[in-house]
Amino acid sequence: MKVLQKAAIHQLYWAAHKANLFPKSSNAQYFYDFDCLLDRLGILKQYFPKGVLHAVAIKTQSNSAVLQKIVDNGMGLEAASIEEVHLALATGIEASKIVFDSPVKTREEIDFCHQQLPGIYVNANSLEELKRYPPDFSGRLGLRINPLVRSDAPSIFDVAQKRSKFGVPIDQEAAIIQASIDYPIKGLHLHIGSGIRNFSGNIEAIGRVLKLAYKINQLRPDNPLEFLDIGGGIDFEAATGSTFSVASFVDVLIKQYPTMFEDFQLITEFGKFVHKHNAFAVSTIEYVTPPQQASEAGTAFIHIGADLFLRKVYSKLSINYPCSVHCPQKKPSSSTLKYNIAGPLCFAGDFLYYDLVLPKLQSGDLFFMHQVGANTLSLWSNHCSRTAPYFVGFYASRLISSLT
Repeated sequence: MKVLQKAAIHQLYWAAHKANLFPKSSNAQYFYDFDCLLDRLGILKQYFPKGVLHAVAIKTQSNSAVLQKIVDNGMGLEAASIEEVHLALATGIEASKIVFDSPVKTREEIDFCHQQLPGIYVNANSLEELKRYPPDFSGRLGLRINPLVRSDAPSIFDVAQKRSKFGVPIDQEAAIIQASIDYPIKGLHLHIGSGIRNFSGNIEAIGRVLKLAYKINQLRPDNPLEFLDIGGGIDFEAATGSTFSVASFVDVLIKQYPTMFEDFQLITEFGKFVHKHNAFAVSTIEYVTPPQQASEAGTAFIHIGADLFLRKVYSKLSINYPCSVHCPQKKPSSSTLKYNIAGPLCFAGDFLYYDLVLPKLQSGDLFFMHQVGANTLSLWSNHCSRTAPYFVGFYASRLISSLT
């Protein structure tokens, strides 16, 4: 898998600077590499069987240029709100490649899908929601199932608990089967959480929901379920032969559920896997204040903070983006000091790092944060009404070649 390395990131920044890809007056930029994006999409295409619809989660990275590249590459989009449905439509995507998953769909939103978007996949979140769909719903209606499995997802992202707000618990099997008879359900959907590394829970969940789907089809032989949406949320390892790679995941699915790919249209909803490694953010260091005592850290003030990195600052998640500095006004100092990296927002907790050991910094140096393609720019906060960093979309191969 393609991953932007430190040396390449610094080189790409200066290539973009030379090519005037961002205003020199901007104090912070967000760089997104389309080469890395196409590499990740290619991995999904390579290892999953043909015919699988990969609907990339918009909430993970909602920039319009990125969404356009995904659609131009033949992939679908997963929308968690009606606003994201409209972001998808702006790319010119076919309705049949949109998956709409909001847990709080209004009657107006459902009617819009029915009247304007025939063929769209819409996953109902509850039995109560099913009552709002007309018998002749023009989209492909799915029902989200909570498979009630354990995973290594952080608790804030674990949506397969008994108390989850997502889906109908699978132990309500009789009610689910009755709903499949009473309503025009064409598929089942599941998603057990995000930030998952050990995907054994996903495999178990898929098996439980698949077994339920076959039970429903026995009762509906003339109108069988058509699709199975297995969600996303897995942080796959990069190495193809590793235990938790995309290749390993698909291999296990094929071995354990060999008829699934033949009997159902399979849908995935990966987001973080597609986007995480494709972007880096850069900010000018505006001020550097010295420590009060030699044993303490100085403070470097930059132009991005909790507004771009909400999950890092506000949650208890262990998120440590790789970072680096570049000193354009001088050679990097051989001596190092400790620094806290402070963001620009007006509250005490807006710090991105504490006690980083870095070359001696000064105003005008550049601070880089790597692997920030997922759940950053799409979560931009309006705290202090600051402007988001300038977006620079590029192909790394072309940008590097422009220097030679």
